[in-house]
Amino acid sequence: MNYTIKLIQEKEDWENFLKTQDPNIFVQSWHYGEFFKTMNEEFFVIGIEKNGQIIGGALAGTTSARRGKFLYLPYGPKLDFSDKALFDEFSFFLKNLAEDVKADFIRVSPFIDNNESHAALFKEAGYRPAPMHILAENTWILDLSHSEEEILAAMRKTTRNLIRRGERDGVEIKTFETAEALDRIINLLNETAKRHHFVPFSEKYIKGEFEAFKGDALVYEAYYEGELASSAVIMFYGDTAVYRHGASSSTRIKCQPSYLLQWEAIKEAKRRGLKYYNFWGVAPEGSSKKHPFSGITTFKTGFGGEQKDLLHCQDLPITKKYWLNWAVETWRRIRRGF
Repeated sequence: MNYTIKLIQEKEDWENFLKTQDPNIFVQSWHYGEFFKTMNEEFFVIGIEKNGQIIGGALAGTTSARRGKFLYLPYGPKLDFSDKALFDEFSFFLKNLAEDVKADFIRVSPFIDNNESHAALFKEAGYRPAPMHILAENTWILDLSHSEEEILAAMRKTTRNLIRRGERDGVEIKTFETAEALDRIINLLNETAKRHHFVPFSEKYIKGEFEAFKGDALVYEAYYEGELASSAVIMFYGDTAVYRHGASSSTRIKCQPSYLLQWEAIKEAKRRGLKYYNFWGVAPEGSSKKHPFSGITTFKTGFGGEQKDLLHCQDLPITKKYWLNWAVETWRRIRRGF
């Protein structure tokens, strides 16, 4: 073996490597590890080194629940998946780490294409498809290398018209990094969740994540006739901007200010020289209307871009307690209907 696998202790070493990857994924950053700490969890950065240089690895954080504790890799690892020996060695290191922190299983949400070879790689290493997913497995990504005019031209006609109508009707877009703005979107998210019957992220989760990315996260707000109509949290990390959270008021407004809000965020990402705008999750084709992204998919896809379908979340059991978690999550998935 011409590489070594070990825990990385220096933030700069990991960040320098991660910024060379395409795309740059904020949930694999050291900042996200610091977010794990705000949730009273641990995080570890595992590095694969060759000739003293990091060539792969992953951020892994613990997640504790009454039905079991697991070691979680959000959109990781980053490595050469064509190298089966490397993947197996990395999984062996992960298993030892999971045992050290007394985790009952390992959960991996890899940011890799959903195909047979990737599925077989995980299966042969002892993983099994997780009962549920944690991160979006069908994402919508806009290439920012085109000009603003070209991006507008590639949008759905309705989307383009609503952006222009928002501009004509005087929708005002503001950005904030303040705790007050975060409180406003949390309140709006709770209202939206009640209206559309979904469970929002907790206040602690949203605030902890935002604080970990302070300086690289903005709250966007759209105002119509002086009233807050919609809001969003946009993360700017490396080469990618991410539409992380979004909410809107119950007031029906013909110009639908959320469209102009997204367009302003896209333009800001271009001004920063970023390569991608990730709209996060969309519902896969043919999915149930109960899918959490069912109601927002048409909105997101109208801006143009491409869908990236990721391999389903994978679990590696460590203790027998995993099967209790498996049973509970399987029951919840069946009950939810997606």
